[in-house]
Amino acid sequence: MTKTTNSKKATAEKTFKTAQKDIQENIQKTVKAAQENMQKTVKEATGNLDNVVEFNKANYEAVVAAGNAAVKVVQTANAEFIESTKKAVEKNVADVKALFAAKTPADFLELQASIFKNRYDEFVAESTRVSEVVTNRTNEVVEPLKARYEEVAVKYNFPVAG
Repeated sequence: MTKTTNSKKATAEKTFKTAQKDIQENIQKTVKAAQENMQKTVKEATGNLDNVVEFNKANYEAVVAAGNAAVKVVQTANAEFIESTKKAVEKNVADVKALFAAKTPADFLELQASIFKNRYDEFVAESTRVSEVVTNRTNEVVEPLKARYEEVAVKYNFPVAG
């Protein structure tokens, strides 16, 4: 009976050791698979984070470019406004001197009518010029933002204005 008991005990120990070895191998495989999955997940998350950072950086650069263009527009408009105001004051002074120099009321009225006509023509011409400048400058400000939108629209299949 001892031999049978010893044999059963040896078989049980052998089976136990085999099961223990199998369990350890399964645990190692599971841990390795979990590590690989975690590394893959971290890599994907990092890649997505890089994409988000790159996307936001491009948006920021477009906004900065539009802001710089807007600053130039304001500076140009301010300089043109100052120059226009200076010329208007000089013309007004010259016109007032001419009006005071009129010899007769008829000369005064004729000169006044001429001044009003000239001022109206200058106003129309200046309004047209300012309108064209504003339109062109607005396009300069909007262009970086428009280009960025079009880039994003193409990438993500958004509608693009024609």
